[in-house]
Amino acid sequence: MKVKVRAVIVHDGKLVVSRERRQGIEHVLLPGGRVQSGESVPDALVREVAEETGLDVVPVRLLYVAEVVGSYGAHDVNLIWLAELTDGESAIDSDTLVALDSPEARSIMPPIIDRIAVDAARGWPEQLRWLGNVRRPPVRPSTRERSAESGRDQQ
Repeated sequence: MKVKVRAVIVHDGKLVVSRERRQGIEHVLLPGGRVQSGESVPDALVREVAEETGLDVVPVRLLYVAEVVGSYGAHDVNLIWLAELTDGESAIDSDTLVALDSPEARSIMPPIIDRIAVDAARGWPEQLRWLGNVRRPPVRPSTRERSAESGRDQQ
């Protein structure tokens, strides 16, 4: 299991994101990453946001805890923080800003954009929220369906 930190940074009504290419596919993420051994969680957040976006932030408070339990043995615990820019007038690359209600926002990982949009509109919750496993597991065929498919393959 890996512990990761992620930042929710809203600037001019848009969400700051990071972009990664993995195996030729672009991924849009809340900025953040793995907490290193011996590193505090807030320090990891500041470091990861700076590495991924070039922005300096201050962690405000922990908003959400979410697990991402995926296939192939992946298991991450994401500590998702509300963060603010240390310099509110920082030059932000427009490529790192995504409108909360845009189609692109639907692809942000971890997939909690609906929760972020609601909480941003209502005011951030005072209490930490447990989101559980936010990875939607693939639908697996039932034993009966697998047996039927196996029978068809043998014909």
